[in-house]
Amino acid sequence: MPSINSVLDIAKEALLAHQLSIQVAANNVANVDTPGYSRQVLTLAGRAASPSAVGQVGNGVLPESILRQFDQFMAQRLVGQQSTQSNAEAQQDAMQVVEALFNETSGQGLNDLMTKFWQSWQSLANNPENLSAKQSVVQTGQLLQDHLGQVYTQIVDTRNNLGVQLDSAVSEINSLTRKIAGLNVQITTSESPGRTANDLRDQRDSLVKDLAGFLDITYFENKGSGAYSILLTDGHPLVDATEANRIALASGQLQWINQTSSGQDIRLDIGAGAEVGGKVGGWLEVYNDLVSDNPDNIMGQLDSFATSLIQEVNQLHAQGVGSTAFSTTLTGSSVAENAAVLTTTVDATQATTDIAAGTFQINGREIGVISGGVALHGLAMTKAANAVDAVNAAVNSVTARLTTLTAGGTVTGLAAGETVAFTVNGMAVTYTAGAAPESANTTATNVVAAINAQIAAYNLDPTKAPAMSLTAVVGDGSNGGAVDAIVMRNTNAGDQSAITIAGIDTAEDAKLALANGIAVADLTHNTGQTTLVAGEQFSVSAGPTDTFLTQLGMGGGLYSGDTANDGNFTYSYDNPGGVSAALLGFPYGQDLATDNGSLDIWLYGENGAPLLPEPVTVPLDRVYTLQDVASAINVAITNASGGQAWLTAAVNGNKLRITPATGLQFAFANDTANILQTAGLNTFFTGHNVATLAVNDTLAQDASKVTAGRVGTQGEIFAGDNTNALGLAGLQFKEEVKFANGDTTSLDGYYNSLVGKVGSRVQSLNRDVELNTLLSKQLNDMRDSISGVSLDEEMANLIKYQQAYTAAAKLIATSDQMLNTLINSLQR
Repeated sequence: MPSINSVLDIAKEALLAHQLSIQVAANNVANVDTPGYSRQVLTLAGRAASPSAVGQVGNGVLPESILRQFDQFMAQRLVGQQSTQSNAEAQQDAMQVVEALFNETSGQGLNDLMTKFWQSWQSLANNPENLSAKQSVVQTGQLLQDHLGQVYTQIVDTRNNLGVQLDSAVSEINSLTRKIAGLNVQITTSESPGRTANDLRDQRDSLVKDLAGFLDITYFENKGSGAYSILLTDGHPLVDATEANRIALASGQLQWINQTSSGQDIRLDIGAGAEVGGKVGGWLEVYNDLVSDNPDNIMGQLDSFATSLIQEVNQLHAQGVGSTAFSTTLTGSSVAENAAVLTTTVDATQATTDIAAGTFQINGREIGVISGGVALHGLAMTKAANAVDAVNAAVNSVTARLTTLTAGGTVTGLAAGETVAFTVNGMAVTYTAGAAPESANTTATNVVAAINAQIAAYNLDPTKAPAMSLTAVVGDGSNGGAVDAIVMRNTNAGDQSAITIAGIDTAEDAKLALANGIAVADLTHNTGQTTLVAGEQFSVSAGPTDTFLTQLGMGGGLYSGDTANDGNFTYSYDNPGGVSAALLGFPYGQDLATDNGSLDIWLYGENGAPLLPEPVTVPLDRVYTLQDVASAINVAITNASGGQAWLTAAVNGNKLRITPATGLQFAFANDTANILQTAGLNTFFTGHNVATLAVNDTLAQDASKVTAGRVGTQGEIFAGDNTNALGLAGLQFKEEVKFANGDTTSLDGYYNSLVGKVGSRVQSLNRDVELNTLLSKQLNDMRDSISGVSLDEEMANLIKYQQAYTAAAKLIATSDQMLNTLINSLQR
């Protein structure tokens, strides 16, 4: 029942409750500037009432809990916005550095240097015999070399700096996830119903926001335990209650790491660009834009510009002649690498099956769709051709090739004594049937033998070069030809050289079912094989198993050490098929046009007069290695000179070296095979990309070798000839220059397009940052209206709590007076 003691108890509890309210308000005031702090409020509830004669009598106040003023939905929006803004800011900071490298406004950029370079060629065309004009060409070329070299170096430095930032960010992310998992443990163990660990939760939410600054994440609170689970956008868990998973960076890819029960790491790629979100996504986006071997990114486009500049200038320069012919050894500047060559046969049983885009990756580059097609005489020719096209469209560092095959129809057996005669690649083949009529199979077998015998004899002839890399077989319905057809194919892997048949012009010849014409590797004239060629090691992947690799004949077992059914492999020169000093091992090997291609070499005596009335024409059909080229040159020279070695070609260090006999000189003309530019002979530039571009040392040491003119039809070298200089000056206006990403435009236009793309991207990022900064401020203001500490509000609350505290104290004083009155009345 109500009593004075009840009043004292109510007063005491009220005193303690309002004292606690003051303490909570004081804590709010103290943390007004603490990042991530959420305002706290003490919630009060009435104590259970006691019954009395007049009804329920209250028993005062009870502090219930201290609550954070926190909106989970708003917090999650802020976390997402933090990731978006950090991503844009990271890209903006990095791209502003890159943009400065392409600054063309000062008149000191590459555009200005390119204009001076073309003008120097025009000046040389006006004064082709002037050595100073040639020196000016060399000097402006060196300025180009220096400028592009500086841009390349600074891009590499920027990329390396981004790599350092990324490594640091990955370490910070792993630290944050461990801390969040640790806080999950503390929160789970310290909380009970009505007793939330407010400060620990603030710390955790602050860490989650920091984590969102690095990555795009989603998170939720586990019911019951109060622990957070944090996921990457692709669903991989970073924090699972009390467990934290790691991430790592490898080759520009962010990887998620988990461990098996045995402690083995499992790594999965989760992104390589802006899709990762946060600073890491922004830095990765720019980092991978500054990596070579991607023709679509910034570095790749700069490389493509330099590559096309080198090609276009060198192709013309190599065709010309300097003030005098060469009188000493000339060594090519390009190296024909020992090439990794992988040739596999496409599975004919899967010929019509398409392979979806992105299934195959070569050196990390996704390959487009590989469409199937009906097999032809047992070979998946269409699918093989489509696979080669898809690889070449996507990858620069690996070249895909077909191998030429041609076949006639089923032959008709020859009658006794009948003769057939025709030519294969200009080589005469004759066969006469025996005394008895022949079956189709007999005629096919004997004609095939006659073809192969002629090829063998041709290749044994020391006056013939290069070798005839052909073979003939009898068709069996599964080797590319009908049963008892004559099938011919190139023997070098990836040799797309033409097979030319002529002379089928009699009724007897017609029985061979061969047609006059030229066959080159295409959808219906190939061996059903694909050949991948690279001057360095390359990797292929196609999913978790060998299912798709097997369709292209690349399943497990390609070489010792190739793990079966793991969906990937790495191939190098040391594996089967490697070719020493392969022509496709040249940086510009894909530009060779050896089919019907040749090179003219003029030879001069000590007095400068031609040794022959015409140049020595070196046929380059079917050359496959650099040694083939050297052999073709030596045989042609020996044949033309009557056996004298007026000039010798050799391979040294995988470079082509040409040395004239003592006192003799030589010059080049009519290079229809493009071997000079490819091998780096008589070129203006050396190198094959922005990192290696340089003016040829031969010209830097002797500017007279700058090729202003061309050798005349009688071998003349005229000091006043400006033919080549005019052609080189005209490159400024050539609109049909091809670039690695498939674009066709002028050199100046392509570079200006790259500059424009960089500039517009920076402008777009500036707008994104401005917009996201405004949005983040709005969201933070909304968050602060709920969770932020207002000093004015806290001061008002303190006054209220102080007055309540004073009133509670007055209750105690009143109760004391009541007790004193009662005690005094009892003493009377």
